[in-house]
Amino acid sequence: MFLIDWIKGLFCKDETPAKVDPVKEPKKAAVAKGPKVTKAALGKLTKADLETEGRKAGIELDKRKKKAELVDELYKVLK
Repeated sequence: MFLIDWIKGLFCKDETPAKVDPVKEPKKAAVAKGPKVTKAALGKLTKADLETEGRKAGIELDKRKKKAELVDELYKVLK
């Protein structure tokens, strides 16, 4: 038997498949959320800056209102 296996090894390719590691799926990246907005951070902005931030968020702020009201309104949208 040894001689037959040796002759087969000379003329035939090894039919055994190579050992393959299973494919591991890459880990999903954490969803990047925007920085958390606080009322204190919004309170440091000017009315014009608050209006600009509101436009970025998709709302229109009325600059005739008090600054505290603008901060509250924008904070509700950005939460």
